[in-house]
Amino acid sequence: MTKIIIASLEKIDIRSTLENVRVIESVDQLKNAASDGITYVLATSEEQMKVLESSDHEVYIPAFALTAAHQHMGQYVYFDLESYPFYQKVKEVIGKEQKPKGVLRFRRIVKHGGKRSLLAGDLYVLSSLLGKPQDVQVKQTNLSVTPSHTIIMINFGGGTMAHIEYTVADQEKIELEWSGILQILEFDSEQMKPIQSTFQLRYSVDAILASARKVNQELIVQLNDYSKLINGGAPV
Repeated sequence: MTKIIIASLEKIDIRSTLENVRVIESVDQLKNAASDGITYVLATSEEQMKVLESSDHEVYIPAFALTAAHQHMGQYVYFDLESYPFYQKVKEVIGKEQKPKGVLRFRRIVKHGGKRSLLAGDLYVLSSLLGKPQDVQVKQTNLSVTPSHTIIMINFGGGTMAHIEYTVADQEKIELEWSGILQILEFDSEQMKPIQSTFQLRYSVDAILASARKVNQELIVQLNDYSKLINGGAPV
């Protein structure tokens, strides 16, 4: 079965990918692809995704593009945050504890017009690592004004909390800090940016395939719950 990854092409790091990959512009380029051992990468497009709905390919969809219709098609979903190399290292360290205890500070800035459903995906990923939220408080500025801000405070119980800031502005940036017991982790995409690169926040095809989840009803319900939570945040 042919693997097809729907993605924002500027975020795919081909150089660090070990998988045999080919970037294509249209599903029409998949003729005789079933047995060639190649993973195909296709730019995110509602039109192309519509065509793939009726195919028997193994399709990997970014979480922000997921809809309830996909749960019946045996497709996979991957999360932007979870695919980044820095997050994989954070997950490895924090995940060693059965119930992590500490404070997570997470700040994400996305460009104007960025998908707000990215934040719902981030909440899903962070909760998968830290546990089920017991208390959540959301505050928002006027979302029609740029920059706009969303602040989320989460109490996971057992001595674990998270402070999350999501800003729509004119840049892409992620900051993360974990203060645990005798343990501090820090990441700032601006500080890690190579001089020759204008886009540090990239991930490999291998990371997508390794972290992707099968789409099912439970996953969609959880993402919808986080979306409703965010959209219900009261203006500050």
